[in-house]
Amino acid sequence: MKNKNGNKISIATILIILFFISSYVTGRAVFQERVVEIPQNIMTDFNNIYENNQEETTRCVRGEKTLEGWKISNIYEPTIISTQVNTMKYEACGSDHRYADVIGTWHMHPRGLCELSDSDMFSFGGDYYQYGLELTIVQCSINKMGIFSKDIIFAEGYTFEQDSMKYKII
Repeated sequence: MKNKNGNKISIATILIILFFISSYVTGRAVFQERVVEIPQNIMTDFNNIYENNQEETTRCVRGEKTLEGWKISNIYEPTIISTQVNTMKYEACGSDHRYADVIGTWHMHPRGLCELSDSDMFSFGGDYYQYGLELTIVQCSINKMGIFSKDIIFAEGYTFEQDSMKYKII
């Protein structure tokens, strides 16, 4: 006679172990190991745009998702509808069908904080759900940015200062 209960317990144990391993690996990949790679020429462009604008402005970010995080390959300026010191309206980056590799947006907070305002979070949520854009970047000083993904923002205990993604200049 076969031991059916023993087989069920073994299968359940294996599934539970796989669940915990996958949760650990997924959690580490999202919150600890994800890095955004930014080419030096693009970081120079970000810094120049930041230095030469008194009003908030934006760029669309092109690139690809990698096992380590994301790799930025290029940026472009979307159609700006209107801009003021702390707000702007522009054509959504994901709506530009010339580029299939748009991964997010970059914008600046002149003399501000490297964190998302309420309107930034609303815009990012719309870009994510409508166009699948996964990153939003806020530059608040030369060589200083906060980079956020949906996974970070939706995490319990989320804080801007601690949870900005790491980036490296390549």
